[in-house]
Amino acid sequence: MSKRILRIGLVFAVVAVTAAGFMLLRNERSTSSEMVIKTVDTATTQNNWDLVAKLTGRDVLKEERVKLELVPGISDVGPRFQALLAGQYDVEGAAWVGWINVIAKGVKIKAVSSSFAITKEMNGRSGILVLENSGIRTIKDLKGKTIAINILGMDADYSVKLMLQKNGLTPNDVQILAVPDANEEQVLRTKQVDAAAGTTRGGPWFDLALERGGVRIIPGTGNYEVNGQIATLSGTGFREDFIQAHPDIVRRYVTAVEKAKRIIWDAFQKNPARVREVYAEIAQEKGGNPKLAKYYTPVSPDATIIKDSDIQYWIDALVSMGKLKQDQIKPSDIYTNEFNPFYKEMGKKK
Repeated sequence: MSKRILRIGLVFAVVAVTAAGFMLLRNERSTSSEMVIKTVDTATTQNNWDLVAKLTGRDVLKEERVKLELVPGISDVGPRFQALLAGQYDVEGAAWVGWINVIAKGVKIKAVSSSFAITKEMNGRSGILVLENSGIRTIKDLKGKTIAINILGMDADYSVKLMLQKNGLTPNDVQILAVPDANEEQVLRTKQVDAAAGTTRGGPWFDLALERGGVRIIPGTGNYEVNGQIATLSGTGFREDFIQAHPDIVRRYVTAVEKAKRIIWDAFQKNPARVREVYAEIAQEKGGNPKLAKYYTPVSPDATIIKDSDIQYWIDALVSMGKLKQDQIKPSDIYTNEFNPFYKEMGKKK
């Protein structure tokens, strides 16, 4: 009798432990699925989520069960990465130079997607601007001149230095000043600087300056001309410990990002005027500048699939400038396409 009671007790114990384990697993999955991703505050600027919602009525974040919490943004990239490491943000984006520099120092972060790329179609909408009547005709003519860029130590800074290096000049041959994008046209036209490079990737301020006239692009300074290929210029990612702890959350976030890009791209191919109209409406609602909507042009989602060559370009540039040692870092240290659902459809391009 006692043995029978013991066997029954063991059965109940096993059932109880199994049930407890199942409940724990279910709770963990529930917690994971409801987890909020902290991201930089974009309350006053347009983003793809708003654009898709207004164009189609779809909430791609909700479709992928992703919740975002907007936290105050930091303008400088260095402090933003520090905030990412400190857990103030869960996801962050920056130019590849920024990723390479911090990862080379042992920081454990990884890019999982990209939203901006240079293409042939975008050529003529980026580069270094000078006044129409300037004596600067070539990159070599920049010797002894002052150049405005958006942020020191990032892609514009290194792009300009790379251009100088390829044309027999050094950074010591010019003076580089950090000036916010929105103010670069003004400092150029008032001759406080001799040239304006911005981010070197162009953008609304660049398009607006060209439209107003009186300025021109120095030949050979456009993104596509300098890089020589279709390539991503920046990445968005997480801390590696976050990725390891929440791979499903990361996968759903990247899926939402990629879906939004494709929805907007398709809508723009069908009716660019409508997309720009909606972009302007969102800018107006958020206190932005709706006039800049006329320059909005999405980049092909296929072009934003990250490739090894995108990263290697900057690694080689930093090595040539003595900022990195040869073979100190490799592209796979910087990014992964593991969480991008469209990567396999692209044939795993490298």
